[in-house]
Order: sequence, then structure tokens, then C-alpha cells
Amino acid sequence: EKFGTWPDTKRHVYDDGWLRRFFDALRENQSWLRTATLAEAVDSNDATGKIYLPEGSYREMTEWALPYEKQHAYEDLRHEFHDDPRWDRVQQFVRGGFWRNFKVRYPDTDDMYTRMLMVSQRIEQASQHGLSDHQLDDARRELYRGQCNCSYWHGAFGGAYLPHLRHAVYNHLIAAENLVDEAFGKQGTWIESYANDFNLDGLAEVRLANDQLICLLAPHQGGHIYELDVRPICLNLSASLDRHPEAYHRKVLAGPSDNEGQVSSIHDRVVFKQAGLDQRVQYDTYRRKSLIDHFYGENQGLEAVAAGQAQELGSFVEAPFQAVVRRNPDRCQVKLTHDGHVGDVPVRITKGVTLEAGSDTLEIAYLLDGVPNDQPLHFGVEFNFAGLPGGADDRYFATGDGSHLGNLSQRLELSDIDQLDLIDEWQGIGLRLTANRPTHFWTFPLESVSQSEGGFELVQQSVVVMPRWYVLGDMDGRWSVTMSLKLDTSVAMSRRMEQLLAATS
Repeated sequence: EKFGTWPDTKRHVYDDGWLRRFFDALRENQSWLRTATLAEAVDSNDATGKIYLPEGSYREMTEWALPYEKQHAYEDLRHEFHDDPRWDRVQQFVRGGFWRNFKVRYPDTDDMYTRMLMVSQRIEQASQHGLSDHQLDDARRELYRGQCNCSYWHGAFGGAYLPHLRHAVYNHLIAAENLVDEAFGKQGTWIESYANDFNLDGLAEVRLANDQLICLLAPHQGGHIYELDVRPICLNLSASLDRHPEAYHRKVLAGPSDNEGQVSSIHDRVVFKQAGLDQRVQYDTYRRKSLIDHFYGENQGLEAVAAGQAQELGSFVEAPFQAVVRRNPDRCQVKLTHDGHVGDVPVRITKGVTLEAGSDTLEIAYLLDGVPNDQPLHFGVEFNFAGLPGGADDRYFATGDGSHLGNLSQRLELSDIDQLDLIDEWQGIGLRLTANRPTHFWTFPLESVSQSEGGFELVQQSVVVMPRWYVLGDMDGRWSVTMSLKLDTSVAMSRRMEQLLAATS
């Protein structure tokens, strides 16, 4: 890191001669200073006692683990007392927070952590069922790769805010679970579902899984889909990250400053990788997952919704839903119900998510009860699709006839269509969202202003797709729609087969 990877370190270490001066100093002082490997030092020196290493991290890490308001207070305190003659004696007793608080600050990384524990438990259960270590070695290797720490936290480095790091973790965890199922001898098409406290929050979540997909739902949190794994390519389409207030945002809002002179610490650099970031800082007020139920004013527009300024008229976004799981030999369904309101109007939402054995498609059905038949309600269902980068020509929106609508960072406002495709040619996956009635669609990128070692930058966390309708109730005050979400990996599978054939020929 400090020998060329971090910004400006190549110039400092190599171009400005630090490394040469360091080695020259070692050579010039070898009369009293001896270089040795760690093994040589251990072999040639007796132990002088024993130590117990404390739980802890370096100072900056404990600072980053604090809530952002506490980070401001901590930073201000250090600046206030920095020139106090007593500070050198006092600062050794001043520390920040606890590393595990990152899982509180970033619920999405906590989801990743508890998902890792789920996989670890499955491997342990497989071992207890008599599967040999040899059968599980590859799964354990994938699990350990999924424990790489850098995507579970965030500070002066991109960390949790970098989508490719989060997706790498999920890639390994999904691969590990695939290998466990393979070790258990699961073949062909199958389906399973069960409820458990998967994310360790004291409440039950629901898992629908088959040989193609894994879908995790949180009934108590809006009935959201909070994980959607595409097993053939080991991709979690829900691995987004909510946008949170960060202590360094006050530097972003203050604008650029000069960093002249010597190389500054990675912790102190203020570099803007693009202009106008102070206008792009935005925070989320709810988890950005899928099946998020919105009600807006009749004339509410895309720009206000994308900016987080739209008034929410309904009470469903993160409301607790009652869940019932139905199981058949070839299909499983979770039915979710909540009695809420839209303004002063009592409304019940019932939504069902169905998965069949061998299917790459989720069937999603909505039934609204209590809908007025004289005044339309503006109803939208928010989906967030992660792992599909924007700004690339080979990742794009398309209509049912294959017409391109722009890359996946485009804001689109589409009317009266029944199908929208999201294509990622690089990964070989196509998402197709269809509805059984004419539908309006909004799309926009969910972008964070975050910090990495290169400076402050704008990062696309997910693609927001919102099918929406102006609903009028029938004679019984009911309105319904059925959607399907197809996740087609045939292109990726075809490429994989070609690679296997080429490797064996």
C-alpha cells in the first residue's frame, strides 16, 4: 500500500528517493544495526515474557467506527487539544469506538456478515451429517474468501461503498453454498422454503430457494426482498448500500482545498475526483431493497422521487407485514399482508412471491383492498438492482422488442408498457420485469458520494426500477397486478460451456 498503491506514494518512495535513502541508511549503520527475518529473530532471542493482545484497531479505525456525529465531536476534540502541552500524555487514553459498530452503521454490511454466518453454519451442519472434509474443502475455501474484511467497513478507503468489493464477498459466499448443496447430492430441479432469524435481529425472515435462485425476504421490514442470489453466476442483485451521513461530508460540502508540498497521510487527504460532488450528497431514509411499496401524489414526478424529496402518502415502506409460507412439492410462496393507510384512506396490501422448482423467475402478485373508485392512487413498487454498473454501453435498458433505451445510469420515464429489460452483456445476464397490465416505469441510478484512497467520488450503488400505476378500485374496492421477474443467465452459461470445451480440447 505505502510503496506505490496509495496515491502519491510512488513519487515519494521511488521518484523522490525515500527507498534508496532508507537502504543506504541500513548499510551505513550495519556496524550496530543488524537486519534479520522474523524467524531469525525468534531463533536468536529468548522470550522476555508473555503478553495478551487486546481487542483493538489502529486509532483511525476506531474513529471511523463511531456514528458520524460522534466522529465530528472526536475530530473537533483532537484539533482543540492538539497544541495543548498535556495532549502527548493524554492522547494514549483517547480512543474512538468499537470495530463491530460498523455493522450498526451499515446494515447492508451486517446483512453480508450474517449471510456469511449462514454459510458457515451450513458447512458445519454438512460436516456433522458425515460429509468429509475433502468434500467440503472447496466450500470452506470460498467461505474464507468471503470473510475478506475490507468490504465490511469504511473509513479513508472505499471499503463497503465499493460495489465490486461487496459483490466479490457475495460471489464467494454464494459459490460456497452451491458447493454445499452439491456435496449433499442435490441434483436436477428442486425447491425449498423456510422461515428463521437469518440476520440475527430477533425476528423471522423467509428464505425461498431452488437450483437457480435464493430469495430472502424481511416481512417485518416492509416485506422487502433484501437478498436475491442468481446462483449460476453467484451474483446477489440486492447487494446495494444505503447512503448514510459521513463525517467527511462536511469536507465535501466545504469544497476542494490545495494539497501542496509533502505527501499527506492517506487519512488527511482532501481530493475531489470530479466536480460538483457537494450538489450530489444525498441520504436514504429507508433501506434500498426491492418490493418497497410507495404511494405518491397524483402529479409527483421522477425528479423529486430520485432526489428523495417526494412526499410519501402511504404507511407501507418499512411497515411490518404478516407472513404466511405455503409449500408444495414443486413451488413455494410467501404471502405478505399489511393493513395501513394512504392519507386518510385505510388500505390493505397483500403481496405474494412465488418460486417454482427449476425456475429462474419470481412471480410477484399484488392485491390492494380499500382502494377508492373515484380518485386514483399513485402506487409504485421500488426495485433496486445492484451489481449492474451504469455508464457502460454493454449494460443497458431495453424494451420488449430489443430497442436500447440507454445505459443503466439513465433516468427514464416510460408510459404504458408491460415489459422492461435490463441487460448486462459483460456478465451474461438479462433481467426482464413484466406486468399483466399497462405500466409506467421510472428508472434512475442510486449514487453515493463516498471516500476512497483516491479521493471523494460518486459511486453507483444500484439501479432503481419502479413500475407504477394510477389505481382505481373496482366495485369491491380492489385492484391487482401480477408481475414476473425473470433472471436469464443463458448467455453466461453458454460462455462457460464454451470455455470448458476449449479447456478439454
